[in-house]
Amino acid sequence: MLRGILYETVQVDATGATVRLLPDSPVYRGHFPGYPITPGVCLVEMAVELIDEMADQAGHDGKVRLVGAKNIKFTSPIMPEAETLLRFKLDGEGENRSVEVYEGDTLCAKMSLTLA
Repeated sequence: MLRGILYETVQVDATGATVRLLPDSPVYRGHFPGYPITPGVCLVEMAVELIDEMADQAGHDGKVRLVGAKNIKFTSPIMPEAETLLRFKLDGEGENRSVEVYEGDTLCAKMSLTLA
């Protein structure tokens, strides 16, 4: 679970979520010292956690699990600066979801996730 370690949720709505990165996270000490970048695998995990949070708010029981990921593209590095906000735009329902991650107007990542 990366919530509280790498990010905090600012807002969740029907189309996605906004999060604030935590620049003092231990994740950034190793990726990369002196030039911290948010790891791509963490963006995937954050998307799954946010989808799970949205499901909880909608009254669904059980945990959302990632069973597949494809078409993952990282288009712009995300630096953990004070007040860095990311918008996770989530599309689709059920087990197949498309996710786009934006920092402001900049598309930073997109992915297709299969969930159970």
